[in-house]
Formats: sequence, structure tokens, C-alpha cells
Amino acid sequence: MEQWTLPKVFYEQLNRISNRTFLIYKKDAKWQNVSWAEVGEKVMNLSIGLMKLGVKKGDRVSVISETRPDYAYTVTAIANAGAIFTGIYQTNSPRECAHVINDSGAKIVFAENRAQCEKILKAAENCPHIEKIIVFDGFSPVEDPRVISLAALYALGKVEYEKSGDKEYLERLHDVKPEDVTAIIYTSGTTGPPKGVMDTNRGILMNLREYTKFFPVDETDRGLSFLPMAHALELRNGHWFHITFGIEQVYAEGMRQLFDNVREMGPTFFFTTPRFFEKHHNIISAEIEKASPFRKRIIKWCLKAGARYNDDSWNVKGSSPDIFTSLSYALAKRLFINDVREKVGRKLRYGGVGGAPMTAEMLNFFRSCGVPLYEGYGLTEGCGQLAINRPGVFKLGTVGKPLDGIEVKLKDDGEIVARGWLSTPGYWNNAKATEELYEGGWLNTGDIGTFDADGFLKITGRKKEILITSGGKNVSPSYIENIIKLSPYISQVVVFGEGKDYLVALLTLNQEEVKRYAEKNNIAYRDYADLITKKEIIDLIQKEVDYQNREVAKVEQIKRFTILKDEFSQEREEVTPTFKIKRNNITERYKDLVARMYE
Repeated sequence: MEQWTLPKVFYEQLNRISNRTFLIYKKDAKWQNVSWAEVGEKVMNLSIGLMKLGVKKGDRVSVISETRPDYAYTVTAIANAGAIFTGIYQTNSPRECAHVINDSGAKIVFAENRAQCEKILKAAENCPHIEKIIVFDGFSPVEDPRVISLAALYALGKVEYEKSGDKEYLERLHDVKPEDVTAIIYTSGTTGPPKGVMDTNRGILMNLREYTKFFPVDETDRGLSFLPMAHALELRNGHWFHITFGIEQVYAEGMRQLFDNVREMGPTFFFTTPRFFEKHHNIISAEIEKASPFRKRIIKWCLKAGARYNDDSWNVKGSSPDIFTSLSYALAKRLFINDVREKVGRKLRYGGVGGAPMTAEMLNFFRSCGVPLYEGYGLTEGCGQLAINRPGVFKLGTVGKPLDGIEVKLKDDGEIVARGWLSTPGYWNNAKATEELYEGGWLNTGDIGTFDADGFLKITGRKKEILITSGGKNVSPSYIENIIKLSPYISQVVVFGEGKDYLVALLTLNQEEVKRYAEKNNIAYRDYADLITKKEIIDLIQKEVDYQNREVAKVEQIKRFTILKDEFSQEREEVTPTFKIKRNNITERYKDLVARMYE
């Protein structure tokens, strides 16, 4: 695989399994299967169309869209044309779009629909080098010669293919080298303008190869795409993962339909943030709470039986559960566990989760139900995972151990640094930031962590976000925020305390859970804004904060908090497209509110 490239992998898979399913999506309320052969034709004609428009090897091409089949065809076509994909989050403002387009130098931009097209036209006022805007669907003519439809690009490529064949297309495809940059993935931009991380063909393929050493897959598996493809996780572990291993991929209709889509299509694995499983856990917990005492005892027994059967020590010992454990689990499945599996996906073999911690209670619950969730740690600059929990090497509260061929150590200030095959060539068009990224051959992650006695890595915060209290104590606000967010009632947290005697926080709540609590406890209220002012709700949140405060040192405990009516939003530039906190913006916007908590 050392000399392989993503276009070559796609081409070889196409020739090998052309009649198999490439992806599945819903159209007109019915699931549609698209074969490798169909996708191969679409990708070829789109690639030839791009080449006809003047796209050369190394040119940058941007896409702004929800993750959907047309996006998959386009990303593959861009790679096969030897160009470099630059994703733009569909929630980005015109100003944010202009930054990505100008920084990358993209001259072609694909837009999902008329709304996204108008956004790019607005951004184009500050991007004079844009030559074409190609609209997936919902296209209607506009008075701008730069705008064409995806169908028109496809037709352009098809006409050229019928006239000249695929010789130039195949030459371009095979001209791509392993060390060539295939994508520029833009960072969240929590502390400044997003930076473009260069991803190479070799880096992506190496990461996928190492990952599947611990989680082997075959062509009977089925993946799921629903995260934005502008995000590294979806691009690498969604799109290119299923192409590399010939796995069919389900494209969810959207976040609102995600639960239903998982139940309908039964993916065997997928990669996500913990929120998907947290929501399921909250729903199931609420159902258990309403059950009779007898039913609760049965569920408790089922979970114990499941925990014994699915205990990771069987992997460590290299053995299988004994007959009594197996029979007990079979009964537990019929009594309760199959109901849980039906909700989260009856065929799900495992889930890869990252980006935020999960409670031990939640991890143990799903593992008991035969859904092992493995927390890992990676960053955009690292081609993928640096460390991961895996069968036989698993510990709650950690992100596991480093992958083979990757060295990870801690600097004196606790910053995690790494080296090995993982490293990006650097930031696009930003030599200064690239120089700061590396130090003596080691990649500076910017994350703070610790190793336990067994060599498992634990993430405790971000280096740039460390605040210093009036007593001179260094505190990681993100570490505390993630702990507080483990409450099912709290959705977002921002901690303050720079130069102060104690820490305070701004909180937003999970409306559904808080309303459910109010209903259960007969709390009358006019609307949500009124509900969060009720003493019972404030007392509930105080109890949740106090409970999580037990997990941290006294200097890290939250002494006061304020509940906000509205979630932090990207529109107000309070969070990034991936919902990471823009701490400086929030500090400035809510400075008066924070000051009142110190009066």
C-alpha cells in the first residue's frame, strides 16, 4: 500500500467489484442502491468535465454542501483529476467561505443548492479568482456566466469522453503520487482564522491500514455517513474508508432522521461524536425509570449478564465466554438487550467515538448490550487517530494507546507531542504556522494530557486555553467543561476564572431533557425561557454541577453559574461549524454577565 493512492484504490476497486453496491441513499421515500459501475461512470465524466474546464493537477476545488451522494461523486472526481479538495462547512457565512476559497486559491466551487450558490456568489465579491460555481440541484439560471449545474458539468465530460475516450483521464488518475496532497482540511478556528491542513494520499491510506489492524472489516460490513465531509473524520473514515475496503456506505437523510435511518439500514459500524449514543442512553434511561419494580430488576439482571459476556477480559485472555455466561446472555438478549440493539442498530458491531468524553456508566451500558464503543484521539494535523482503545487494550476514562509506528510523549508543560508516519506536510499557504507545528521532528498537538501507569493516554485540555487563577493555579477549562457536559441536562459549558479566586460558568441546557424533568415533577411554566428561571430547575442544575465537581480538584470546581436561554451559535460566531467554543468571542460578548457572577 506504500505506493498506492486514493484514485488508484478507487480504480482498482471499480474493476474488481463493479456490480456491488457503492452507496445507498433515500429518494422519494425509498432506499436506492448505486453500484460501483454507476459511480465509476459518474466520477469519470465529472473528472473529465473538470479537466475540460481547465483544472490541472494540484489545482484546488472547493465544495459546500451537506454530505450526500453527489458530494461523494464530486470528491472522488476531484481526486481522480489530480486536484486538491477543500471542504467548506455548509453552515459557514459568506465571509467564512471567502476565507477558505482565498486561502486555498480554489478557482472552482461546488454548491449544494440555490441557497449555497447565492452564499458563494456573495463570497465571490471578495474572491475574484473564482471561475465556476457548479450547483448540485435546485439549480435555476442566474445572471452570472460562472454558474452552471452539476448535470451540465457531467454532460461536458460525457461529450468529451465520447469524442476522445478515457486516455487523458486515466493518465491523470495514474499520475497522482502517494506524497501528493489530496485534501486541505480547515481547522475549527477557535482562536483565529481557520488554517488549512494538508492531507496526503499516503497519510490517509496509512491511517486506514493501521486502524483496521484492530478493527478488521470486510465487504459484508456497512458504513454510515452523516457528519460533514468538510470534517476530517467523515472525509477519511467515512468516504475514503468505504472506498478503500469496498464497503457499501449508507448516506443518512440528515441529523433529524439519523435514528430512523440507523434502525432501517443497520450499519455494522460508524464513527461519531458521543452525542448520538448519549441521546439514545437518555431515552432508554427515561423508559427504564417508568418501568415497574419487577421490570427494573429484570433489566438490572440483563445488564449484569451482558457485562459478563461482553467483558473485554475475554479478548485479553484470547478465550470465549463459558456456557453459563453464554446462555445467560442469550436470555438477556430476549428479555431486554435486543430492544436496545434495535434502537442503536441491530447489526452494529462497534462504534468509534471521539471529540468529547463519555461517562463510564454510558460506555458500560452499551458494552453490556453488545455495542462496544471505543474512544480514540486524533487531530486534523495527524492524518487521523494517534491513539485508540481497542479490543484487548481498553480502559475507561482514556483514549487508549498510540497506534503502531507512532510515538507519543509529553513535554514538561504536559503538551502531547507525536511523531511517526502520521504527520501532515503542514498548513497550506502558512509557512510560519507550519514551523510552529513541529519541534525537533515532533508534532505539537496543542493538547494537554497524562499517561497512566499502564501507558494509557488521557486528554485533559488545550494548551492555549489554560487559565491561571489569582492563586497561580493552572486550570484547563475545556477539561472541566467536558466533565460538566456529562450531565444529561447540560448541553454547552464555558468556564471562566482568569485571575479570579474561583471558577464560574455559562451553561445552556438540553431542552428536551429539562422539559421531560419538568413534566415528571409537575413543574408549571409558560415557555422555555420561563422554565429555566424556576427554582426547581436551578436546583436541579446545581445538583448536577455539584455532582460533577466531585471529579475535580477544589480549585477546578464551579462555584457559580448562569443559565442562558439560547445555545451558543455559529451565526453569532460563538462556536465553530463543529461546535467548538470560540472562547475569545464568548468572553467579550458575555463579559458583563460573567462579571456579575463575581460581585
